[in-house]
Amino acid sequence: MSEFINSIKKCNNFQNIYDISWKLHLGETIKKIHYDKLKIGFINIPCNGYGDVIQCKKVYDYFNRWYPEASVKICSTSKKKFRDLGIKDHIIEIKNVFSDDNLDGECEKFSDLILNYKTKFDLLLVIPIINVAFNLNDFKKLIPYANKWNTYVMSEYNDVYGPYDFPVGIGKGQLGLFFEYNFKFIKQKTIKNPYALVYIQPSPAWGVHSKYCFLSYLEMICKKYSKKHTIFELIIPNWIEAELIYNNPFKSKCLKIITKYFNTCTLKLKENEDIILFNKNNKNKLIIRGDILPQPRENFIGFISGSVEDILLTGNESLVDTLTCCPNKTIWYQIAPWKKNLANNLHLETGNKYYSTYKTSCGTLRGYKFKNDVDSLIKNNDFRIKGKERFDSLLIFMYHKRKNKEYKKIIDIIDGSRFLDTLKRKIKNI
Repeated sequence: MSEFINSIKKCNNFQNIYDISWKLHLGETIKKIHYDKLKIGFINIPCNGYGDVIQCKKVYDYFNRWYPEASVKICSTSKKKFRDLGIKDHIIEIKNVFSDDNLDGECEKFSDLILNYKTKFDLLLVIPIINVAFNLNDFKKLIPYANKWNTYVMSEYNDVYGPYDFPVGIGKGQLGLFFEYNFKFIKQKTIKNPYALVYIQPSPAWGVHSKYCFLSYLEMICKKYSKKHTIFELIIPNWIEAELIYNNPFKSKCLKIITKYFNTCTLKLKENEDIILFNKNNKNKLIIRGDILPQPRENFIGFISGSVEDILLTGNESLVDTLTCCPNKTIWYQIAPWKKNLANNLHLETGNKYYSTYKTSCGTLRGYKFKNDVDSLIKNNDFRIKGKERFDSLLIFMYHKRKNKEYKKIIDIIDGSRFLDTLKRKIKNI
């Protein structure tokens, strides 16, 4: 209790008081008694893609491993996305107030949602909050009993809309990346020739950079691998396949690059149809594979594993999956406008200067011999170490809050105070 009071006295502003809940017991060993029968709810409102769902699932798996006697539930607006990824865990549906058919809610506002779940959670974790500052008053429209002592927020990787109780990502002040225990994937057996893999997001949502990104990578790998392999293949996402078929200017730019390095180029489609883009002779050949993606996650990681050392990715989880399965890969990275902070920290942690600009992060002729060194990146940014320490401290604090009437007394005083000086006077003689 004295440590709790002394921590309050050391605070320089009122908001810092709420950080005491996860700071006070840092470094202490957590025990079963601290989390036994604790009811924990993960609130997941996905926004654009599957990365937010995968992040929630990974932390859910961590909790079940770390705190097996706790009851952990996922509450999500997008049960369908969990099922699309083959995740069979029970999902409590959060539904839209204005719709009875809301199986795949995207980027929903808390005020538009309803959670029909009678059991109250002891701990609420909003995971992740995406591109907005968290507002507890808005969140209370979904869960009225939420407060600053039971509700905590986790970011996306290196998000800048904090503050967050659990800021995840790379670099100073971040709690690391979501590496997995017992990491598994299915080895791909579809492609026999050497191949490169591209998994990036399309225009127009990301601006013209998406196409420029692909063209930069295309030139680099064509130069690097055309002389090494008689037949070389390139896996592309569906949107690039569509651009090659229907966008003649983009197709022309691609072919202008490819013809400098290969004598034949074929586009393979899902319908077992091959489109010959050009055919000079059979000296060397590039096969562009539009028939592979998308894949279930375990299969997709298998294709990552089997690809050549240079890979082009975007997003959070594809980056971490590649670091986990294949630390020998050189990862070229498409920087979304909201991922610039992550790219900057990748640059600082790996020494890869090409991450520092949109023009070179996807690949460059100047860097085609570059080899990423990610050993320190992985060693220094493991959420299973840094994140667990903070969660352990929080759960120990919550145990004392539940069991110790003096803790509750102090918290009531905090909640009944508006100013830091007033609060410090109230607790002075306790």
